[in-house]
Amino acid sequence: MVAYTPKANAPIQTLKYTQGVGTLAEKNDSHEIFMYPTFRTQGTTMPTFTIGYANNSGEAIDFTPENVKAFFRGQPVPIYTYTERIAEIQSEKQAKQIALAIVGGLAAGAAAYGASRQTYRSNYSGYTAGPRGIRTFAGTSTVRVYDPLAGIVAGAAVGGATGLGIRQLEYNAQNLEQAASSMLQANTVEPLQMVTGDLVLKGCCDPYPKGQDTIRFEVTANGKMAVFEFERVKVSK
Repeated sequence: MVAYTPKANAPIQTLKYTQGVGTLAEKNDSHEIFMYPTFRTQGTTMPTFTIGYANNSGEAIDFTPENVKAFFRGQPVPIYTYTERIAEIQSEKQAKQIALAIVGGLAAGAAAYGASRQTYRSNYSGYTAGPRGIRTFAGTSTVRVYDPLAGIVAGAAVGGATGLGIRQLEYNAQNLEQAASSMLQANTVEPLQMVTGDLVLKGCCDPYPKGQDTIRFEVTANGKMAVFEFERVKVSK
């Protein structure tokens, strides 16, 4: 897990903390922009930040993800669009469901076969007394039982568990899609109105944090560019 510490570009930016999360803000005559890490701690991949844009001008302004560029260690990093993220969630869900269905089908077949063909073994031993004295004996008896009903029940149990797993993947995807709905999309911001949304970086970042790792955002609006920087800090092994 990592945390992102904001680095204010004084004196044009302000930095304020709420419950340990720092928010950078920059204001001019035409607008105000603020940014902060969406989560206090995050995984090393797909870092997520929340951006807000307030239109202080007298005209409606379009504000979209295209207004923002991201960089990690000085290299450009793409930002997910909403449609890209939804398509990825659906693709991952379908791939996992297909894999689970295949494995589940094989497991159900194996369980059915094993349950319907049971083998019971027992050992026996003893002795007999006769004219020539006492004789001992020992051996093993094997009984094989074919029970189709047991196979059906066992196969259905595994198949049912597989069905539950597939439905759970569906629920997980729905939750991810719901979270994705907060991503920044295209908005026309009327005068004295504000819009907020999340920015999710795609294909980022190196899972092994290094010193002075920085994510940099360049936000252009009303012909002016604002720069927001966040230093990545490792918080756990």
